[in-house]
Amino acid sequence: MKKLSYLIAICCLLSIQAIAQDWQKYKSEDLAFIAYFPETPKRTVQQVDTAVGTLDMHMVMCTPQQDDNVVYSTIKSDYPEEQFIDADDKYNTTVLDGAVKGAVSNVNGTLIFDKKITFNGYPGRDVKIEIQGGFIYIRVVLVTNSMYISQVICTPENDNNSKIERFLDGFEIIKVKQ
Repeated sequence: MKKLSYLIAICCLLSIQAIAQDWQKYKSEDLAFIAYFPETPKRTVQQVDTAVGTLDMHMVMCTPQQDDNVVYSTIKSDYPEEQFIDADDKYNTTVLDGAVKGAVSNVNGTLIFDKKITFNGYPGRDVKIEIQGGFIYIRVVLVTNSMYISQVICTPENDNNSKIERFLDGFEIIKVKQ
């Protein structure tokens, strides 16, 4: 009987832990992506001046109170289509190089790693940047003329925790009817 009570208690604890770890699905057809967040994210849009003109930066972000990480965000920006008419691998690499350099520069950080990836057939990068007081993990994917960026910011004591990969791996690009 004592073993049965112990087993029931363990099952209850595991069930509570599983419920606490449920993340919320965020689906945006107009931004053409799905992402999973530990809490309900907020969506904003900012206009950003770039070398190719002013771009709308659509950001979906949450800053959970009780979590291993400080910020989770997914960003989508559409570049002018004419900039990508004759885009080849070399051009896409140049665009991604610029995104990584810009990210490091914008946060006055130090690049820890920059790995080339392919995400659903599209070119991308997995990046880690050291910043004052923590780290930023970034996955950037270039889909034709759209750039998707998923990022997690953590403190040094929570570096490389499992929720970072969970967030980055939970990102999906969706096709929507035009």
